[in-house]
Amino acid sequence: MPIIFENVSYTYGQNTPFEHKALDKINLTINDNEITGLIGQTGSGKSTIAQLCNGLYKPDEGRVTVNGIDINADKKKKKENFFRVGLVFQYPEYQLFEDTVEHDIAYGPKNMGLPEDEIKRRVADAAGFVGLDAEALSKSPFDISGGQRRRAAIAGIIAMEPEYLILDEPAAGLDPQGRDDILSKLKKYQREKGISVVIISHSMEDMAKYCDRIIVLCRDGIYKTGTKAEIFEEPKELKSMGLSVPQITKLVYRAGELGVKFDRPIYTVDAAFEDVMKMLDGGDGK
Repeated sequence: MPIIFENVSYTYGQNTPFEHKALDKINLTINDNEITGLIGQTGSGKSTIAQLCNGLYKPDEGRVTVNGIDINADKKKKKENFFRVGLVFQYPEYQLFEDTVEHDIAYGPKNMGLPEDEIKRRVADAAGFVGLDAEALSKSPFDISGGQRRRAAIAGIIAMEPEYLILDEPAAGLDPQGRDDILSKLKKYQREKGISVVIISHSMEDMAKYCDRIIVLCRDGIYKTGTKAEIFEEPKELKSMGLSVPQITKLVYRAGELGVKFDRPIYTVDAAFEDVMKMLDGGDGK
């Protein structure tokens, strides 16, 4: 079942001079078995939504349901939800604290009360998935690179085998090759496991390449929800909100203004290449 927000509001620093309303009576649904992208300006509430899904924050108003259950109804449900909804923070140093990377990855499975052999299997599988070798596993999380910390944080959540996986800027700290590697693996993982994945990112290229559906946030709430084609079909709308579209979409949009028409929305380089080749070859694609 999906994660559903019903008239959810959340305010930081209530009853202080720094009070700030991050969300105001929003309604949204994170669907099963797909990758959802969450985009919006800084301060639009993306990270707040992530932590409400996980149960780290409790709404001031409204409710958040996971699998049809109000996760804030009682402490037991909230604790169960920590394992059901895995959250990778934007800054991995906030998430790593054990003496070794291996122990950090094992922390979640141990708290789930799993037997030792199952914990070892999950740690090995998760470390292999993100590309951490035995040498990295033996080190302190504070003696590895920023990119490795990001991989370790993801591995620690993957090891719990959650039903929902929420990642706040998952490719931060990675070079372009590492970025493509980890995001393509996450997409493969989602397809194989059939889980729900939410990716928060400022990279429109990542949104276009890896997400099935996108939710656009603005300071007033949910601006628009739709497929990649529906979200990126009007670049001017996003630009007016201080957002953007993939570079290739900008190029195709400009080509359309100059009279070069594409038969479908274009938001990846592969799709643009395919359509341009068809145009050059008279439409038969050879």
